[in-house]
Amino acid sequence: MIGAVIGPKGKMINQIQDETGADITIEDDGTIYIGAIEGSAAEAAKAQINAIANPVQLSVGDKFNGSVVKLATFGAFVNLAPGKDGLLHISQIRKMHGGKRIENLEEVMKVGDKVEVVINEIDPKGKYSLVPANLPEEKAE
Repeated sequence: MIGAVIGPKGKMINQIQDETGADITIEDDGTIYIGAIEGSAAEAAKAQINAIANPVQLSVGDKFNGSVVKLATFGAFVNLAPGKDGLLHISQIRKMHGGKRIENLEEVMKVGDKVEVVINEIDPKGKYSLVPANLPEEKAE
């Protein structure tokens, strides 16, 4: 558990400290100390650490307001929970933009954007396939 909180080369703990502004110390026995000037920063750090230490089990149909963490030619990776990213395929992103062809994904989406998604499928390897939440209803003709 502590290894997951620290992350490779301290990446995860440094990210939590950068995002929250809290100081985090982990003792050799696994005790975690969180210090911050503002209580909200300490609470945010505590929440992120708890999410890593007690990971959320995600299921098909779960809805998230996630952040885009990476763009690829075939879609966008959206962070759902700490250490849990899913793919919003370009065909689904196209539906968010009225079905128009998207030549360059960076024109309609960028890293850091918030997007409401629903888990559509979880493959045998545990990869999450996402679809947009709250798409406008298609009109019958």
